Amino acid sequence: MKIGLILNYRNYRQTIACCRNLIKAGLDRIVVVDNGSPNESLAKLKSSLGNDAKVSILGTKANLGYARGNNFGLQAIEKKFGLADDHLLYIVNPDSVPDATVIKQISAFCWSHPDAGTMTVIQEGNPKMAWHNLTKTRAMLYNSRIFSKLAYRLGHHEEVVPYHVAGQRTASIKVDVNSGAFFAIRQTVMAKVGYFDTATFLYYEEQALSFKLQAQGFQNYLLTTSTYRHEGQGSTHLATRAMLGYYQQSRRYLLKQYLHAGPLALRFYDWTIKLEDILAGDRSKT
Repeated sequence: MKIGLILNYRNYRQTIACCRNLIKAGLDRIVVVDNGSPNESLAKLKSSLGNDAKVSILGTKANLGYARGNNFGLQAIEKKFGLADDHLLYIVNPDSVPDATVIKQISAFCWSHPDAGTMTVIQEGNPKMAWHNLTKTRAMLYNSRIFSKLAYRLGHHEEVVPYHVAGQRTASIKVDVNSGAFFAIRQTVMAKVGYFDTATFLYYEEQALSFKLQAQGFQNYLLTTSTYRHEGQGSTHLATRAMLGYYQQSRRYLLKQYLHAGPLALRFYDWTIKLEDILAGDRSKT
C-alpha cells in the first residue's frame, strides 16, 4: 500500500486540501495527526474527512513537535496496517502538493532501488530541497548569528550546502539529505532506523534521519523527472527568538549525537549563544 501521513498543527484548511489531493494522486490510505492544535483543527478535520474510508484522523493531547508527532502517526500506521516491505510511506507537510505523476514515479523508483532511504522530487522554485550533510565545522560556525549574517552578506553563503540540479541529465541523483516537506520511504526501512529521532522538537529532523539511514547503508535519492508545488508554511507561528532557540537546541543535539563534538566544543557552542544573546539584548525573550 501507499500510505500518506500528514501532521497538522492549527492549519486544518491546508491539511484538508492536502489530504484530498493525496487521495486524488493515488495514495491508498491517509493518516492525519492533529498535533495538539489549540484551535478547532481536530473537530474540523473529523467533520470534513471523517467519513472517507481511506482517511484516519488522530489527535495528540499536546504539541509533540515534528519528530514525535510524526512518530505518533507512524506507530499508528504500523498498528493499523501492519509492518510490510511493500508498504510505501509518504510523509507530507500540509502545504505540499504532489500530483499522480510524482506518486507513480517515486513508487516505481522505490521498488527498483532496494537501497533507497528517502525519495523525493524537485520542489518548484526551491534550489535547496536537497543538501549535503551538515559538518561539525559548519554547525559550529553557523551557530553564530554574527558569522551567519556576515557569510550571507559577503557571498550568500548559508549553513546548508544544496545540490545543484539545474541542467541535470540523469533521472535521479544520490543526495545526503532530502527536505522533510515531502518524501517517501519504505515502511520497513523507516522502522529499521527507529523512525524519526525524537530528541529534537523542531528543525534538523531530516538531517538526523539521514544520519541514521546512512549508518544502516541506505541511500537518499532526488528524482529530477518531475516536480511538486510547495505553497508555503501555514502552521508555524513562533516568535523569532523562539524559532532561533529550537534551531540552537536541535543543532547542538546533532553536534553531540551524530557529529561527536566533545565537551570543549559544546561549551564553546553554548558560550557563543549566551554572548550573542547579551549583545542582542534578547537573553530573556521568548
